[in-house]
Amino acid sequence: MFYFLGIDLAGSKNTWAVSLEKGEKGLALTPVLSLKNSSSPSVITDLFEILSFCMKNKVLSVAIDAPLSFSLSNSTGFRLSDRKLKELLPKKAKNWVVSYHALMGVPIRALLLAQEISPYCGAILETHPRACFYLALPEDKKYLAFEYKKRNLNEEEEKFLLKFFLEKFKLKISFPFSFKEGIIDAIFCALVANFYFSSPERLLFLPSEEGLKGFGPFVLLF
Repeated sequence: MFYFLGIDLAGSKNTWAVSLEKGEKGLALTPVLSLKNSSSPSVITDLFEILSFCMKNKVLSVAIDAPLSFSLSNSTGFRLSDRKLKELLPKKAKNWVVSYHALMGVPIRALLLAQEISPYCGAILETHPRACFYLALPEDKKYLAFEYKKRNLNEEEEKFLLKFFLEKFKLKISFPFSFKEGIIDAIFCALVANFYFSSPERLLFLPSEEGLKGFGPFVLLF
C-alpha cells in the first residue's frame, strides 16, 4: 500500500498529520495517529510520530504547510513564489502569506522534519492549504476559507463541506473531526501530495527562483 502524507505544521499543540491511500471507491483518509486510536484524530505532539510513519510505510509524497526553501540573498523572507501567491489571493487574504522571517520557529521545524523524513519518502512538497481551500471552493462559498478557523460553522455549512470533500475529491472519511481544527489543513496538504503523482494538472506550480536551498516545489491545489 502506498501513502500520501499531509502535515499542518505549527506548535507542539497544533500540528496535525493525515495520510491518504488509494482504495477501490476513492481516497481513504486516515489520521496518522490512528495507529493508536482510529476513532480519535489528535494533534501530533512528537514529530518522531511522523518519522516513524514514513519509516514503516511506503510514502510516495509528503506536503507540508510551511516554508521549505530559503535563500541567503533574500533579505525580506518573501520569495518569488510568495509574491505570486499574494497576487492570486483577494486583498483581504493577502495576510495569509507571511515572510518566513516572521514565522520564527515553524520554518526551522519544517526544514528539520523534511531532512529527517527525506530518506524514507518520495517527493517533499510545500503548500498553503488555506489558499488551496479558497481556490477550490465555488465562488459563493469562498467566504468559508475566511471563517473555518475563526468560528464553529453552522450545520448547513458543515454539510456542504462534507459533500464538497466527498464529491470533488472522492474522499472516504471514516472518523469524526471538527472543521475548526488543523486537520482540515492537513487534509488539503495530503490531497496536494496525492495529486502531485496522480493528477499534476490539478496543481498550480508557483514560480521558483535561483539560489534557493531546501525542499520543494511550492504547489497549490485549485
